[in-house]
Amino acid sequence: MYELENIETGELISGDDIEYFIDDDTSIGEIYIDGNLIFQELDSMTESQLKLAFHQSFKVIENANEFDDIFSEFNS
Repeated sequence: MYELENIETGELISGDDIEYFIDDDTSIGEIYIDGNLIFQELDSMTESQLKLAFHQSFKVIENANEFDDIFSEFNS
């Protein structure tokens, strides 16, 4: 279970399944939770760039293993 808070708006988002998608033609990165688009970033060439931009916009309310891995890259 993922529970996130949008830092800018305070909106809470939760779900069970997370997907990352980067369109190689447009360099637009997207993150989906349970099939719903929750984050979009222009100029994402790699998954690491997408995760960094995501980390700057959202914080984890309840820990989830995959998000712990994402945020550990930036907290070390």
